[in-house]
Amino acid sequence: MTIILREIKLEGSFNFRDLGGYITENGSRLKRGMLYRSGNLSRLTESDLHIVSQLGINRICDLRGLDEIEKFPDPVLDGVTWHHTPILSDEQMLGQVGEHREFADLLRNTKPGELLINLNQHMVGFKQAFQKVFEVLLAEPKKPLLFHCMAGKDRTGAVAALILSILGVPRETILEDYLYTNETLEQLSANFQEIGYNNLPNIEQDVLDALFEARAEYIHTFLDELLAKYESIERYAKEFLGLSDEDIRVLKDSLLE
Repeated sequence: MTIILREIKLEGSFNFRDLGGYITENGSRLKRGMLYRSGNLSRLTESDLHIVSQLGINRICDLRGLDEIEKFPDPVLDGVTWHHTPILSDEQMLGQVGEHREFADLLRNTKPGELLINLNQHMVGFKQAFQKVFEVLLAEPKKPLLFHCMAGKDRTGAVAALILSILGVPRETILEDYLYTNETLEQLSANFQEIGYNNLPNIEQDVLDALFEARAEYIHTFLDELLAKYESIERYAKEFLGLSDEDIRVLKDSLLE
């Protein structure tokens, strides 16, 4: 299956795309220009800022920790409200990539992909983090929203998977959306190189590859863990995240056509 994808090419960011166009299991379509996901925004150029301003985005959910935000702050955009909605606390960050010896030591003692499999399994339980994102989304559900982290892959991927699942988008489409990050690996690597964020000495290449790539087993782990604990996305949304039937109806009415 070929998914409908709308990537927005920017000079100073990457993995920036519109989730609009995806088809739900009942045949509805996610509206274009409503939900955007991306990687790091701190290096947006003047040209990029002009492009982003044309999208009509009025809210940004920054999924990163405080340490990341202090080092690589989002630009201030006219008419856009910025919301700190961290998926991982600074204590959970396991050190920032390329800066803390503890993180490098951790990678040396894990199998390729093990760190991100464990992360995706545990993210299912990050209740307050996801609740904050949905609180922002539901406050103005008919206005465009952007959410992002550093790579626009795992934390961003988990948020995208939850929103798309609640809207009724099938898993195969969610998987393809997640894996699209691999089409931007060159830009992702270049961005991290320029900001000094991927200097990890003495780490095996297969471990590094697993860290930066989007792999099917990562997002499958997230969704499988969710289903193992709550049986369905509906139960997870209602019983764990506290979304009401009305909240879910509003999301579908606002974001689907």
